[in-house]
Amino acid sequence: MKVTLTIFFTVILLNQTISQDLDSLERKLSSKLLTTSDSIVTLNLISRGSTFINPLKALNYANKALELSTKANNLIGAAYAYRNLSSIHSFNESYFISMEYLQRALDIFTLSNDSTGIANCYISMGHTYRRLQNRKEEVHYHLKSFIIFKRQNNKERIGVTAHNLGESYYNIGDLVKSRQLTRYAIKINDSLDNKSVLSSCYKVMGLIELKEDNLVLAEDYFKKVIDLTTELGENSQKVAAVESMIQLATVYKLRGDLNNQFKFLLMAADFSNKNELASYLQKTYKELILYSSTKNDQEAVTKFISSYFTISDSLNQRQLHDRYSLTKSIVQVHELSKSKTELEKSSLLQLQKIQSRNTLIIIITITVIVLLWLLFKFTWLNKKLKIQNSIIENQRNDLEVLNNTKDKFFTIVAHDLKSPLNSLKSFSSLLIDHFDDLSKDEILTMSKQLRNSIDNTVKMADNLITWAQIQMQDYQFHEETIKVKDIVSNICGVYQEVALKKGINISYSVEDSLTINGDKNQIEFIIRNLVNNAIKFTHKDGLVSLTAKTLPEGQVQISVSDNGVGISDEFKRKLFSIGKKQSTNGTAGEKGTGLGLMLSYEFAKLNGGQIDIESNLGKGTTFHTTFKSGN
Repeated sequence: MKVTLTIFFTVILLNQTISQDLDSLERKLSSKLLTTSDSIVTLNLISRGSTFINPLKALNYANKALELSTKANNLIGAAYAYRNLSSIHSFNESYFISMEYLQRALDIFTLSNDSTGIANCYISMGHTYRRLQNRKEEVHYHLKSFIIFKRQNNKERIGVTAHNLGESYYNIGDLVKSRQLTRYAIKINDSLDNKSVLSSCYKVMGLIELKEDNLVLAEDYFKKVIDLTTELGENSQKVAAVESMIQLATVYKLRGDLNNQFKFLLMAADFSNKNELASYLQKTYKELILYSSTKNDQEAVTKFISSYFTISDSLNQRQLHDRYSLTKSIVQVHELSKSKTELEKSSLLQLQKIQSRNTLIIIITITVIVLLWLLFKFTWLNKKLKIQNSIIENQRNDLEVLNNTKDKFFTIVAHDLKSPLNSLKSFSSLLIDHFDDLSKDEILTMSKQLRNSIDNTVKMADNLITWAQIQMQDYQFHEETIKVKDIVSNICGVYQEVALKKGINISYSVEDSLTINGDKNQIEFIIRNLVNNAIKFTHKDGLVSLTAKTLPEGQVQISVSDNGVGISDEFKRKLFSIGKKQSTNGTAGEKGTGLGLMLSYEFAKLNGGQIDIESNLGKGTTFHTTFKSGN
């Protein structure tokens, strides 16, 4: 992300107008608040702006920009530095080296998909081919750069490339296109106050007018260039200025104004000397020598020839120094490239170490995750196995209970139900075989016993059917609000005669307002069975009592107490378990199947209640039944 932002801001800043005062850029460079990225951009801007003004200064700033870019790994900054170095070497006619740097820059811009950088490289290529006088390639690359910036709608660069393309069309003799593009460039650069490029545009317009023999207009454009050169000073376009001075001399020569011709030739010679423009100095002195020859001024001719050689020797020395600086720059760039390669190798090695470490961390992390997953899976499976084992154990216990229930059921059917039926059969056989021998009283007695036996058998059959329905979950449940006193009083009335026969007193104590919720028939069965058992296991002169009271949490407790034989602890544990329970005869020899208590227990659960026992052997028993309160 950091690299992306650096590239973005670098491109934005490098697209700023080159007309920005070089002095202000140098002052900006001395600021301590400047970031590395901003420093690289500023160095490249100064280098680019100084290329056609002060090549050695441009070279120095380009090398600094390249060095800083290499240390900061700023590829875009390095690319612009390479492009500046290319322009400097091209200006100094080192075209092979110029192309080498330009290709480096172009490779970076292409890799970064930076169309702005690519277009700027095309500008430099166009300038190089112009100096090599390869007009076809010159036009080709200046046209490509113009199209790219036109597509981007980059006004500043459109102004520059329109001027470059206009001058290229002039060089191939297409004055129509040259005039059209140069006027377009003047309009843009004038609106941007880009005076450096504007001066070059005026020079091209002067050349066009001179070509078409419009000497007045040509003179006017060339003078505009000189005026802007004076205004810009050190930041002026030196080549455009000296060419305009030489062309003004030509204009005045054509008009026969020899004094002004001589004036501007001297001006061009002095300007070329000061700015070390050797090729233009040679051309200017050649014109001065010809001018003096036409005037037959041998003394002036000798003077100019002598001055030319003196200045040429001096310029050659300076050019040697400059070329030494350029050569030294190549060595510095080579060293920087070497350092960059070493840094890249070191970075690659470091990256490989980091990647190896990260790979190891990933492997360890995955291993830990897999182990944790396996541990979780094992724990989950173990827990699931325990749950399944618990379910199986519960099912086994339930099956055992059901099996015991089945055995008990068939025992009851086979024994308790078969016995009274055998009695019935015996009674009926006796009556049939000995009817004539029996008296009326004997027949009556036997009939009563037969009726009692049938009643007990029917009652037992009803209980068996009810119990079977409960087990099959086929028993209908009808909940309603029931007055406790009504049930208790009715049951006590039913069993009053039975209790009196055994000499047992039965009583109850229940409040009128007490109500419960449940199935009336089932609750009556429970109380009735408990009262019957209390009478059954209580001796003569004993007591059976029924009471009811309200408990917390919305419950009502109905208790049936007796002072009979009591129940042992061992027997209490088996009391409601059909598979383990054993039937016991009452105090008067009453027989039972044990189904009554079992059904009472089942009915209590269906009604959301329970049955609890308090008993002391030989002292009596109390059954507590709990139901939901009707209030």
